[in-house]
Amino acid sequence: MQELEELKITLNALVREERFNEFFNLFDPTASLALQEKNYSLLIDLNLNRSKIYYNIGDIQSCIADLKKITEWIDDHGTDGQRITYLNTYASVCGELGNQEKYLEYLNKAKVLAIDTNDIYSLCKIYNNLGVYYLDKEEPDEAVDILLKALDLSKQLDDEQEEELMVYVRLNLSKGYTDLGEFQKAEKLFDFLFSYIEGKQMIKTSIYVLEYKGLWFKAQKRYEEANEILVKAKEFASKNNDYILLEEINKILVEVIAELKDKDHLIAIQKDYIDILLKLKEINLNQNIIQIEMTQNEKQYESISTKDPLTTCYNRRYFEENIKKWLKDAETTAQLIGFFILDVDYFKQINDRHGHLVGDDALKHISNRANEYLSAFDCIFARYGGDEFVAIVKVSSKDELMEIIDNLFKHISNIIIELDEEKIALQISLGVSTNSNGMITEYKEIFKLADDALYESKRNGRNQYTVNG
Repeated sequence: MQELEELKITLNALVREERFNEFFNLFDPTASLALQEKNYSLLIDLNLNRSKIYYNIGDIQSCIADLKKITEWIDDHGTDGQRITYLNTYASVCGELGNQEKYLEYLNKAKVLAIDTNDIYSLCKIYNNLGVYYLDKEEPDEAVDILLKALDLSKQLDDEQEEELMVYVRLNLSKGYTDLGEFQKAEKLFDFLFSYIEGKQMIKTSIYVLEYKGLWFKAQKRYEEANEILVKAKEFASKNNDYILLEEINKILVEVIAELKDKDHLIAIQKDYIDILLKLKEINLNQNIIQIEMTQNEKQYESISTKDPLTTCYNRRYFEENIKKWLKDAETTAQLIGFFILDVDYFKQINDRHGHLVGDDALKHISNRANEYLSAFDCIFARYGGDEFVAIVKVSSKDELMEIIDNLFKHISNIIIELDEEKIALQISLGVSTNSNGMITEYKEIFKLADDALYESKRNGRNQYTVNG
């Protein structure tokens, strides 16, 4: 289905650009539509993406909830790549919760599948996580060896994939080198890491960079500097409600402040530490992770939206159901119904030149303006697909319809999208038809009349409307 493919492209772009709030807003309607179409592959991708976002912003409970949903689909509908990502993410959560046995078990499952399918990108991720496993086991030699293996393997990837992975590999290497006392090697990595996270929303990554730099200072007995940077890490983790990392950072802070012999500060930190431990016990995350393995066939997304996920106007399915009813009723009442198709001029050029998200913004602006104006009338406005919108409106005369169309055209034609160094003036073409006061009762017929009129608008230079009949 074209609509779902467009939404998938948009959601992937939002993840890449770290526009997470927009991703979350678009998630539920897209997931409902995917479930309606039985597109389980997209459902898996959606929940995998969201679970990884939740993990990276420190919301482990929500991450677990999404992994739980994936459990019911992954065996029957998942691809090898999706299974690898699922196993790897699941392993990361197990490691976050201190379940080292499960962490290693699922990493090795993912590793076997990645090797069998020659998935270099996934294999690099798995080696990185194995490096974390050995760091947690206090075996830095093993950790550094396997992280360097990931670093070498990443050279086979394209630049974008390599850059994404190397942030995490270098982060963990900095910890490995610190544990080995190779402080200069670690310092070079920190220079890169602090430069990379500046201005980015990689909250969990940023916390780890601060924490590991604090450990670097602590290992050199530079306790004042360690305390300063660990307090920053704690503030980040606290704002993010990341209690697992808070517990980890507070534990290190207790050791650092004990070395500084600051009794009052030590008492306050110890109190914080106890409060965090109590909060973790209350959340009981380990109970949630057990439920993932037990969950099968839980019904998800029961309600299916009638709205287009991207623009929030009505979708094609809802529109087609209602126009048929309107045309049938008008046959007996002689109600005049106006129908129009709206198309964005040069939309492909906007997408190609400025990117898919700018194109999406254009569609949202048009939808908002159209809904804003048409809400005063007995009208249904919907996104038909791509950059094409349709509408039906009940009117008392053709003159009233013409006034509506003319005002709508003016209302939309002055939309300007402002980019950093450029302004984009949106233009539209419309094709208009009517049901001839109940004489036309077939949806295909009234659609063809408007479609022919739209073609005429395009042929005559675009940025105009044409009425047929």
